Amino acid sequence: MRYLRLLWTLVTGALGSSKSIATLQHGMATLNAIDGFMEPYRRGDYEATLQATESFRQDGDVTASYCFYRGSCLAHLGRLPEAEVWLRRNIALRKEDQKRHLAIGYTTLGHLMLQAGRYDDAVECFQTSLHHFPGRSSGYRSMAEAYLLRGDNPSEALRWTRLAIDQAKGDREISPELRKMNLGESFATLAWATAAASHTAPEVARLVAEAVAGVGAGSISSTAQVHYQSGRAYEELGDAGNSLHHYREAARLDLQGEWGRAGRAALAIGVAP
Repeated sequence: MRYLRLLWTLVTGALGSSKSIATLQHGMATLNAIDGFMEPYRRGDYEATLQATESFRQDGDVTASYCFYRGSCLAHLGRLPEAEVWLRRNIALRKEDQKRHLAIGYTTLGHLMLQAGRYDDAVECFQTSLHHFPGRSSGYRSMAEAYLLRGDNPSEALRWTRLAIDQAKGDREISPELRKMNLGESFATLAWATAAASHTAPEVARLVAEAVAGVGAGSISSTAQVHYQSGRAYEELGDAGNSLHHYREAARLDLQGEWGRAGRAALAIGVAP
């Protein structure tokens, strides 16, 4: 983020028109808003993150970024009807040439649909995301997750997750840190799909270890997601001890968010002794 601030400083120094300066000032305001948003987001404090989204307004007006970040936070908090309104507004405010933004918007809306159990709607969102930007890995991994949650055709979940990994490795528009995190998430989904398709315990254990190492402790949401999906993988294998461990980790880490709720729900329905 400090690098982005420096970049904006250099660009504002190079451009002199008042219109350019006004545009760049909005850009600096956006970078400041992202700073304020990401700090509580990384630690999983979605209530504080929701308050921070107010900084994405421009001159008091709602922007596409405001709608996206507000909808994302509400989805993490489980306030799904409100979240859907804001995420759809984000998509409506995007221009047709904002392909990557549209892809991110549809993927995020699709994940909300997965939370709500609306699997067909989720698949439609992920397909639309891939239509807009086929080079982004998250849409492929999300398709795999939809297959796994529906409980049908684990071989298709395997295929989609492998596509996600290939895309993540080839995406040069993201930072190495984000690529590593995306791969970590995909390896957890792949562990779940592998367990469902083949019940190969050594391969599942290898993929889980790679997933946990990949996401590290940089973002509570990603770390908790990996633990929850690792729990699902071990549950598929009938390994209650490891499944319980990962569900507990998801519940412990993600006190406010989706993956913590999923971990607690798994513990409540009988995985725990």
